[in-house]
Amino acid sequence: MAVPAPRPDRVRTPSAAAIAAGFVGTALIGWGSCHPEFAHGPDGWPSGVINAIGLALPLPWNRVAIVLGVTLLVSAWWLSRPGPDAGAGYRRRLLAVLGLWSLPLLLVPPVLSADAVLYADLGWIVNQGQNPYLVGLTGAGGPYAPHVDPLWAGNGVAYPPLGLLTDAVVVRLAGFTVYGGIIAMRIPVLVALAVIAWVLPRLARDLGLDADRALWWGLLNPLVVLHFVGGAHNDALMVAVALLGIWVALRGRHWAWALLAGPAVIGVAMAFKQQAGLAVLACAGLPVAARLASETLPRRLWLLGWRSAVAAGVAVATFVVVSLASGLGFGWTAWLSLMGKAGTAAPFSLLAQAGELLIESAGGDPSTWLAAVGTASTLTLLVVLVWVLVRFADRPLAAVAWGSLAVSVLGQSMHPWYIPWSIALLALLPLTRRQFGWTTGFLVAFAIWNAVQTVVWHSVP
Repeated sequence: MAVPAPRPDRVRTPSAAAIAAGFVGTALIGWGSCHPEFAHGPDGWPSGVINAIGLALPLPWNRVAIVLGVTLLVSAWWLSRPGPDAGAGYRRRLLAVLGLWSLPLLLVPPVLSADAVLYADLGWIVNQGQNPYLVGLTGAGGPYAPHVDPLWAGNGVAYPPLGLLTDAVVVRLAGFTVYGGIIAMRIPVLVALAVIAWVLPRLARDLGLDADRALWWGLLNPLVVLHFVGGAHNDALMVAVALLGIWVALRGRHWAWALLAGPAVIGVAMAFKQQAGLAVLACAGLPVAARLASETLPRRLWLLGWRSAVAAGVAVATFVVVSLASGLGFGWTAWLSLMGKAGTAAPFSLLAQAGELLIESAGGDPSTWLAAVGTASTLTLLVVLVWVLVRFADRPLAAVAWGSLAVSVLGQSMHPWYIPWSIALLALLPLTRRQFGWTTGFLVAFAIWNAVQTVVWHSVP
């Protein structure tokens, strides 16, 4: 059963109260994040003004402000959901609301994660003519090195090369200023959000779905505001380019759109983040969705399989060309094991952390346990992905959406900035009431939990 249309008495456009609540929420989040405790530099954030603003909200009230702000933002988002036939006026107002809620976050330090500092340091390394995969974070010195989280200092990164080149352009545009270079990492994110705002409703209409709901669920959701705008995470570019690739694949009836043009764009998205690669299934399958639905399972799998193989070949070839042209190569492969180094709420990550704590408290070596959990995580994920592919072989976009969510949840690094990719795809599906309810509940709970987890983690000496 598909999600029913909202009742006529529900909100047709975001109310003034909801808009105000969301703005107050992001303002509180931004204010609390200015506190020096969230910085890794020796003197707090590399801005005296920002440190002064942060210290005006002393411990622990800065932490309370962040959690309260996230709760307000989540509530405001839910109250802003579209009513029936809200129309173009709703979409325009929704985009204005996104801009308003983002405003308090644009000039404050990165919120709920300091990854933007890593991006700035990576950009500095590339501008020095060095390869971040070889020298590692902080390896080239420079203005950003003292502010990199010590957890990552000295390590390389698993980010593909196009993301690193983007970082290099951004810090150069910022004149290599320390604080300016860090917050300038939001510039590519804002460009990405503009692309998503353009392509998401068009994809929804092409697929016969509600464009208002797709935009509200896929673009305005709290994880996008918090972790794309606030955290400046580079996943935003991957999401934007991957969605664009799916849209390109649907542009024409000729096979080249689905098997060449669309997958080539997906290959570019992979050069920002590898997770985009699963989208080749959508490129290959959506243009023949009606035929897939009418075939028997073996013939359906064969049709989707060979088309996906061709599309994957084009995407991988594009990815390889971009990687070689970048001059940085494939050194990211050496650092894939670091993805699980930071503990997250992923089930296998929690299992690994709990076992490690117990083994170390008993004086043992947890390396065998951690390797076993990593293997179990990989095998479970592979089994689930095969099941998803078979289960949704007649609905390739659903296979990509649920498959991408499985990758985030069943891996060992379920960061909240990974989830908007899955939510954007799920916004393009005719979900049942139960699917919509469970997924929305997960999104809301994860946003609030991550805020609590972050402030609690920073409160531990």
